[in-house]
Amino acid sequence: MPHPTAQGSTPITLTAGNTVIPAALNGTLTARRFKDELPFTITLQRYSDDYRATAAPLETDESQQQSGWKNGDIGYFGGWFTILFDGQEHSRNHTGVMIIGRVADGYLDTVRGLDGTITVTVALAS
Repeated sequence: MPHPTAQGSTPITLTAGNTVIPAALNGTLTARRFKDELPFTITLQRYSDDYRATAAPLETDESQQQSGWKNGDIGYFGGWFTILFDGQEHSRNHTGVMIIGRVADGYLDTVRGLDGTITVTVALAS
């Protein structure tokens, strides 16, 4: 499946402490179900390629899953909510990836600069 586009996107914010990161949800079924849960706060742990935490189950259309991601994608797969900031070059080995959104251009280094454990509030942009 091709990488999701901004078509039908919904602006959101990811707020970690005093840092606000603009992002957008795409039009996938899972992104729409995710939007229904907003706002919420979640504590994420940093790993080599992403920040992630277990999340409540959401409806997913398997036909919208893909292999791999692009740095800056926001994913929901395998029971995990994830903000992907690295590893794009080797991500094709990962299947069943559900991309639900993307961090705004120019904010990837901000994401990479966050602490090892972060508490993030995800909300619709105002």
